[in-house]
Amino acid sequence: MQEHLPRLSARHVRVIRALSERRRLSDAADAVGLSQPAFSRALHDAEQRLDAVLFQRGWSGSEPTTMGDILIHRCQLIMTEVETAERGALGNSGPLRLVNFVRWRHLIALSAVVRHGSASAAAKALGISQPAVSQSLLACQDHVSPQLFTRRRAGLEPTDAARALAALWDRIDGMIREIPALMAATGDALVGRVSVGMLPFSGQSMVLDAFGEITRRHPLVHLVAVPGGYETLAEAMKRGEIDLIIGVLRDPTPYAGFVEEHLYHERYMMVARADHPVHEREVTVRDLAREQWIVAPHGTPIRSFFDRVFRQAGAVPPAQSAEMFSFSNAEQMIEASQSIAMLCYGRSGLARLRPELRPVDINLPGSEVSIGVTRIGEPGPAVVEFLRILRERIVVSGEV
Repeated sequence: MQEHLPRLSARHVRVIRALSERRRLSDAADAVGLSQPAFSRALHDAEQRLDAVLFQRGWSGSEPTTMGDILIHRCQLIMTEVETAERGALGNSGPLRLVNFVRWRHLIALSAVVRHGSASAAAKALGISQPAVSQSLLACQDHVSPQLFTRRRAGLEPTDAARALAALWDRIDGMIREIPALMAATGDALVGRVSVGMLPFSGQSMVLDAFGEITRRHPLVHLVAVPGGYETLAEAMKRGEIDLIIGVLRDPTPYAGFVEEHLYHERYMMVARADHPVHEREVTVRDLAREQWIVAPHGTPIRSFFDRVFRQAGAVPPAQSAEMFSFSNAEQMIEASQSIAMLCYGRSGLARLRPELRPVDINLPGSEVSIGVTRIGEPGPAVVEFLRILRERIVVSGEV
């Protein structure tokens, strides 16, 4: 019967779907009733049979590759077919059983009996023993309520439920056999993952612009954007969960093996509502120490610059009412309050500044900072293409 079995087993299909939905290996293993080692073995076996990596380690757990996305969609369709048959033709209104326990060999044997009319004829057609066919029929019957066959003098007469399962197998078999062609259909298209860690307040709009462009040019590239602090993102990059960090460069990087590459410059500046009283008079840094502030958390370059500006002016760095990691959240907070924020803008970002906001007219020496990419090792093709597009966008925006 081996030649009749498809490349992917029912267990493979369940494992792939579970990991796509749960992302964490332990949660996915629990969902299909397997130990983590058994789950991992099943996934590895599926990848070997398909000669493709389906999942890779990512920020949120196991992230699908491009080939993984293709397989996930197909596995979801297969399991939906099984669930629909169980709820529909088989009339199961209780907990689903077939979808969790069926094996393809059971459906293959049942389909052969429906086609050939007896267990012996099915066994001969499949090249297996009659007891093996009978065991498969009993296994199918254990998972469904309606009777599957009526015994007649001439053999086994299938019921509507058996015919429904035979038709179900025909659909599943067709979907599995199409998988190699679906995977090959990517042809020379660029595939892979670009997972970018985005530091607070700097370079974020450029990343999103480049993501939009790479999606248009290379729709099979899997994109992930992860905001966070430097230490958190650095650890994630060490673990292989992200490919790059984009934002203010540390120069030098505090980690061995990290490579920094300059992209363009931005400037730290103070921003307030357009109608804020701070715009109505000439102010000093000492004057601004009495205002309410929105700044990045301690440990970030922009926070260090913020504190240094006030100390150099002989003022105590003001306590702020809010710390923000998100650039857009900070701008929204400024608009909704009387607070001033220390933010970071390039030329294009400043040109797109909301009309409700306005930079404070004050000189900040040393405010220019280098925005760039931090990575480990040599980037893969998808990351190389992303960086090429990112540099294109920087040039078009007039940042360099």
